[in-house]
Amino acid sequence: MASAYDYPSISDYGLISDMHSCALVSTTGSIDWCCFPRFDDTAVFSRILDREKGGYFKISPAEIKSTSRKYLDDTNVRETTFETVTGTATLTDFMPIHDHPLARMPREVRDDHQVMRILECTRGNIAFTVECVPRFDYGTIVPHAQLDTEHTAFAHGGSDAISFYCSAPIARMDDGFISQGTLSKGQHIYAVVTYESRFSHEVDRVDDSVVTGLLAETMHYWQEWSNICTYQGEYRSAVIQSALTLKALTYAPSGGIVAADTTSLPEAIGGPRNWDYRYAWKRDASFARLHIRGYRV
Repeated sequence: MASAYDYPSISDYGLISDMHSCALVSTTGSIDWCCFPRFDDTAVFSRILDREKGGYFKISPAEIKSTSRKYLDDTNVRETTFETVTGTATLTDFMPIHDHPLARMPREVRDDHQVMRILECTRGNIAFTVECVPRFDYGTIVPHAQLDTEHTAFAHGGSDAISFYCSAPIARMDDGFISQGTLSKGQHIYAVVTYESRFSHEVDRVDDSVVTGLLAETMHYWQEWSNICTYQGEYRSAVIQSALTLKALTYAPSGGIVAADTTSLPEAIGGPRNWDYRYAWKRDASFARLHIRGYRV
């Protein structure tokens, strides 16, 4: 059984979001928390709560020596750089942003809630492993996992389902999926998880050009929003990233800001004070509307 020391610190995680839901990406390249299709839905990946039973979606090179991470150019697009024994690789993580008009339907569910990931070798060569192991309803439901083609797969359990695409060949593993291979400088792979609102079991192949196109659109959305900020002081980058975090935690169809992106994390290990923070608390939300020299969230 996993001990408290097996769990990464919350500071090891970075946030990505499509303003319907979000995912937490660790320094090892593992998404250990993601709820689909809304912030307050049950988790598909929840290893942050249970290392043994919670699902995860990990992309990582072998023989890592060190890692560094950053958000790209005033966006919520996350980049992790891995230095390995044989080379260097970057992992780019994002959730595509689509037009979400404020809401006639505040509980809107669409068919384009996705997590997209790009691993590129930038020096030498690397061996990589992609693991997509969904566990629905906070890890209580082990899904039925099936391959559709060499590059596409489908998993469903209870009332939840996801499809999985990887540009490298996929195999089944532990009621989930795995892909392994090597990359040389300039080569890359794409991996995409899509929330499926219908159980058609027909998985659309995600063309690589679609991923790069959505990355460009998502970068543009966040940068255009960041440019609203007129503050030009010493701490501009910190102000923008703080505002971007609040925007990432905004539920687009209603404009409500969730109190936090995680749930059931105790204030102290073993303590009774466990709360679900994925709701907009009226008291806190009343202070969360920013006015920073014309910058409004």
